[in-house]
Amino acid sequence: MDNQIKQKISSYMSQVGIGECFGISSQAVGKWLRKGKVPHGRILPLCRILNWKVTPHEIDPNAYPNPTDGLPK
Repeated sequence: MDNQIKQKISSYMSQVGIGECFGISSQAVGKWLRKGKVPHGRILPLCRILNWKVTPHEIDPNAYPNPTDGLPK
């Protein structure tokens, strides 16, 4: 995940807000963003929380190689 996607995620919801949605600390979310690696099981729920403004493909293009992979029908 590149810096542009990290900024895009942060522009839609704070680390605190994301953490609250997942029941985890904002520090854990910050760790994902610093490393540029959202845990695979959290990618789709994160996109859903962000109202699909960030796509699974943007977060992890290796796991979701096509731009529409993981998006709702």
